Amino acid sequence: MAKHPDSPSQPTPFRTSIGGQALIEGILMRGPEKQAIVVRKPDGDLVTKVDELHLIKERHPILGVPFIRGTVNFLDSMVKGVQALMYSAEFYPEDEEEDAPAEPSKFEVWLEEKLGSEKFMKVLIAFAVLLGIGFSVCLFILLPAFLGGLLQKVVDSYLVCNLLEGVVRIAIFLLYLFLCSKQKDMKRVFAYHGAEHKTIFCYERGLELT
Repeated sequence: MAKHPDSPSQPTPFRTSIGGQALIEGILMRGPEKQAIVVRKPDGDLVTKVDELHLIKERHPILGVPFIRGTVNFLDSMVKGVQALMYSAEFYPEDEEEDAPAEPSKFEVWLEEKLGSEKFMKVLIAFAVLLGIGFSVCLFILLPAFLGGLLQKVVDSYLVCNLLEGVVRIAIFLLYLFLCSKQKDMKRVFAYHGAEHKTIFCYERGLELT
């Protein structure tokens, strides 16, 4: 059982630079030098994968300067996050009842023949990252701005329009989360996201991880 936070023997809480994300039946934890992936397989066993982090700014120092490094680190985190997500998905095929794997499409076969397996995966990950960024920009930035522009035609106040646009943006975000939470698989992902935060909380406070 974890010790009470107010116990005299409780270590002083500290802050870490560890972050993470939820995966399919698992989590990704990332620190300054390493990242770890833990996935629970269908049979209940845990698979752990630890990798050293090699940041792109180590090879290209200019990408580590202020204003540039934020964007670079964001894209790097997204790429590694998609890679971890795809890794966790390998343990959970779409249709577990079918023994035979699904046949790849002609387009996938053509890409793999032209690029090779490794480059094909890089292209797939890059496409997933760009698609995710594009979807986020359209849904949470462009759509609220478009609706805010429509409001300006009927409301003669920039302040009110900006406030309404903010309300619309929050409403879209909450609706997005609500619809996602209705999917069975996403409920599990949300639960693992909560587990990730609890893990860091226990680690920083020296509590037993249960």
